[in-house]
Amino acid sequence: MRRALLTLILLVASGGQSAMGQAACAGVVPADPNYHQYTVLFAAGSSALTGQSRATITQAANQIKAQFKNQVCLIGRTSPTGSREANERLALARIRAVSDALVALGVQRGLMDSLVQGPAFGMRQDRSENPEDRSVMIMFPR
Repeated sequence: MRRALLTLILLVASGGQSAMGQAACAGVVPADPNYHQYTVLFAAGSSALTGQSRATITQAANQIKAQFKNQVCLIGRTSPTGSREANERLALARIRAVSDALVALGVQRGLMDSLVQGPAFGMRQDRSENPEDRSVMIMFPR
């Protein structure tokens, strides 16, 4: 528990990126044709995995393991509602849920890094709801 809390504190202090994540996730953008991308959707205000989100994570895990990938970037997002602090905590909780599920499926935790993006962090100006805002993107090189 202490280790998880320390990791969370370090992630928040670094703006949502681990030191490794700054390298592994640097330059990774959604829809980059050089990366596989799986989008794990969440309900508003939740970090709980659904049956559909678990299926998406399983597909990604199978491809990561089959292709011997050595870096995986998890990008957490939130909707435009709520405070910056609440959205960052929620995005980190979603990243944690996805990373724990990937580990349970045999993906090594050491391959994963993360960063937080979202409307509260300047991604969207219109403040409209969009399902992709409530997501974690699993991205890894092709």
